[in-house]
Amino acid sequence: ATTITSPAGHLDVTVGESIVLPCQVSHDPTLDLKFTWFFNEQVIQFGSHGAYFEKVGGRSAGDIMIRNIQLSHAGKYTCAVQTKVDSVSIATDVVVRGPPGPPLDCQVTEMTETTASLSWKPGLDNHSPILSYIIQARTPFSLGWQTVTTVIEQLRGKQLSATVTDLSPWVDYEFRVLATNSVGTGEPSKPSKKTRTKEMRKQALSSLEKILVHSLS
Repeated sequence: ATTITSPAGHLDVTVGESIVLPCQVSHDPTLDLKFTWFFNEQVIQFGSHGAYFEKVGGRSAGDIMIRNIQLSHAGKYTCAVQTKVDSVSIATDVVVRGPPGPPLDCQVTEMTETTASLSWKPGLDNHSPILSYIIQARTPFSLGWQTVTTVIEQLRGKQLSATVTDLSPWVDYEFRVLATNSVGTGEPSKPSKKTRTKEMRKQALSSLEKILVHSLS
């Protein structure tokens, strides 16, 4: 009888790695073998999936290599072996860990002259817990997105709101959030709606004027 000697398994890999999925067979040497691989129940057509999938087995092995594995390659891989008289199969579950997906629903909840309060929702952690968040901002006067200062310097993974400081009064701001896990930093959230900081209050301006007059005198 034809038997697969490779154990059924579970592989845990990181985006960008290359792995080999084994399919070693013990069989009657007078019988020809036919190896067919399935990914999530769909036949893998070698050569039509880019350069990711490659056959690397010999006559009694139907091993395949997945090069530069991506998040989309996570799932169930089944090796089916067929002869004229029998057929067997084995499955391997592959989990692919990657940087987090973009955070969701980034919103400005309050604005003062120099601060902004933000909230957001976590995106996918892609099988590795979110460790921290980064907030970036841009204005009509900035060169692209810049990382901004928050009241709590290190935004931990379970924190879903923050207050940004050191903003300029009466300026339109957009904000976005990026999540980081042990694999890396993921794609940013969609930008918040443009929101303007408040105008500097007259009392504050008056204080500044007094300081200037005093320093000049």
